[in-house]
Amino acid sequence: MHKGDVTIRRIRQVLAFIGRFVVQLLVLLAAGQPAHAIDVEFATRPVKREILALYDSRHEAQSSATRIHRLAEMPLNWLGYKVTYADVNGPLPPEPDVARYRGIVTWFIEPLAEPRKVLAWLDAATAAGLRYACLGEIAPPEPPGSEPFVARILARLGLAPSDQFVAVTHNAKISINNPAMIGFERPIDKALPEFRVVQASGPAAKVHLAAIVEEGEGKVTSVLVATSPAGGYAADAFTIFYDAAVDKARWVLNPFAFFKQAFGDERFPVPDVTTLAGRRMYFSHIDGDGWNNISEIEGYREAQTPAADVIAKEVIEPYPDLPVSVGLIAGDAITELGGTEAARKSAAKIFALPQVEIASHTYSHPFAWGFYEKYDRAAELERVESAKHPALTVMDRVRQFLYRVAGKSGAGDGQGRYVAGGHELPRGYLKEPFTVETEVKRALEISEELAPAGKKAAIYLWSGDTEPFEAVIKATRDAGVRNMNGGDTRLDAEYPSVFYVPPIARTAGSQRQIYAANSNENTYTNNWHGPYYGQLMLADTLKNTELPRRLKPFNLYYHMYSGEKPGALKAVKTFVDEARNSQVIPVKASEYAAIADDFFAAELQQVDASSWMVARRGALQTVRLDDADAIDLDDAKSTGVLGATRHAGALYIALDSAVEPAVIAIHPRGGNTPQFDKGSARLINSRWQVKGLRREACGFTVDAQGYGAGDMHWLAAPGQAYEVQTSRNGAVLSTVIATADASGYLQVRPEVDALDPVQLRFACHER
Repeated sequence: MHKGDVTIRRIRQVLAFIGRFVVQLLVLLAAGQPAHAIDVEFATRPVKREILALYDSRHEAQSSATRIHRLAEMPLNWLGYKVTYADVNGPLPPEPDVARYRGIVTWFIEPLAEPRKVLAWLDAATAAGLRYACLGEIAPPEPPGSEPFVARILARLGLAPSDQFVAVTHNAKISINNPAMIGFERPIDKALPEFRVVQASGPAAKVHLAAIVEEGEGKVTSVLVATSPAGGYAADAFTIFYDAAVDKARWVLNPFAFFKQAFGDERFPVPDVTTLAGRRMYFSHIDGDGWNNISEIEGYREAQTPAADVIAKEVIEPYPDLPVSVGLIAGDAITELGGTEAARKSAAKIFALPQVEIASHTYSHPFAWGFYEKYDRAAELERVESAKHPALTVMDRVRQFLYRVAGKSGAGDGQGRYVAGGHELPRGYLKEPFTVETEVKRALEISEELAPAGKKAAIYLWSGDTEPFEAVIKATRDAGVRNMNGGDTRLDAEYPSVFYVPPIARTAGSQRQIYAANSNENTYTNNWHGPYYGQLMLADTLKNTELPRRLKPFNLYYHMYSGEKPGALKAVKTFVDEARNSQVIPVKASEYAAIADDFFAAELQQVDASSWMVARRGALQTVRLDDADAIDLDDAKSTGVLGATRHAGALYIALDSAVEPAVIAIHPRGGNTPQFDKGSARLINSRWQVKGLRREACGFTVDAQGYGAGDMHWLAAPGQAYEVQTSRNGAVLSTVIATADASGYLQVRPEVDALDPVQLRFACHER
């Protein structure tokens, strides 16, 4: 048999194992034979994105309190994976259900109640081909008789256990240290932590960190971090470093690299929740706390202006080009509960602004949501009776007096018996018994009653500890709104690790809560004790979550009480100015929450070696291909695609919401710029949302909607000129001539209002 025929046969066998569709391969045959094209047939296959996380509720009470949720889920989300949790103290998924998962992740440190049960399940699941990423120990304390289970599980990873444990490590030396995997945020200490000896048992394991241990007259090499086609292993104490002196943690292991290799380093388009129409998303939302607080800012202090009116005048009204979602606490506007009539009037004025999205920040502002999952009114009243309200300050007494002189209700009512003066009570307004219906449905209704007719509330913003229980999250979805808050993303000098960047969402039973994308001023000001300009540190988080990888959108999140202090107001205005002048795409908070929700709903199918179908994606209209310097979008073979842009080595592909499903095709990147025929173009980025791309004989038409000027960038044939006409319902609003430069770069900036949808027609223009 000819050597080239053997090569082709082997390639067929490898590709059949990988399981891809029909692909044309250029194969360079051995012995200098010329290249030939061959066809290999495969079946379309789903891209499995679900990771099963096992946890022990005896030590981590709920899934959102686990190490996996707090540390591992964000990198997994960024890689495109969604995480489902299973408590090892309950029933584990039966074998037929296991096939739906891409892999399993565990992070056990404390002893399990039934380690044999967990080991037997892991043995069966990994034997069935499920990838397994083990951080820490497999199933402590691994009782007698469990050795065969542990051996088989590790063998599938290319590793072998031993009964040796190195407690004194002064003779242990690092022998392998892969800098792409180890030393992500902190290097390995010279004095190694204690570890169990695990050895490589074959070529399948790719060892990233290993130590040599002297044993008698010989030496033993122990694997500390490894990956293989079957998963990955990272020994306890070699994942993160915790500094007890400052109560901060950093990754030693690179979680992005580890999970990417452990769960299969194959390329697929990642559903992305940071980007829309080629730009980083910007959204802003305000929790209503401090709505009625009197501002201390010069020019407002003298008139006893409430903080909400300061925010309206300084931050909302001057920025019609930036949407903001405003969450009213209903109790602040109900005089019977302790609120004010003035709050109702200011809410109505704010909600009437076209750039304002109506939200609710609850009815009574729960601080401790868990208290209300099994609500006991008698117990709540006991706490009311025993609570010590803080003494009124001189300023508070002056405010009360001025309100009384003016004939207003308000400031003094805030210290009433049923109004919490701090977090010592489980909610802010306690006069009425708690019900889920009132807390959600009625709160939304009150916000809508203060808005113009027909303008509906779109999002519910969680309060207090932001850990709502299943029934109350369900109530928001039953009410037809999105829900969001919690997470508190920080990545700065004070919180110097991606550990402090949360995942997209948390689950409570069958329900999902979407996290805010950034933290609010409360965490920057030491719980509003100062420095009040502290939110200026948000700049560091925005920078560090943009590079070296885009982890989060630009989210400006604050409370109405930022209108009290000059420093806090300056910080907020700094970032609305930055959003106005940055290349972002402004969206409503509810739109971000919808995109985040649909990350979990999107379904991917690999059609062939270079194309994928994206279905059931809802509001999510961006997918990302990483390590994309050598590839590009194949416009001709893609459908439902508007264009693509590059950032930090990734290719962000903008999908057309008018087309379902979308098909994304790629090909090798040729030259520096894709070539386009006369009249065709690809979207690079846009400040407006774009959809409904229709090709014409020489040109194209799109629908658009958004805030501010419609700055958009396209890639077209070099030198091609277009007459760009913007219209609404047939009425022409503007016409401009735009010409692509020598690189094909085409910029268009319609100076029209697109809060209501417009149509842009690009027609070839002969100069």
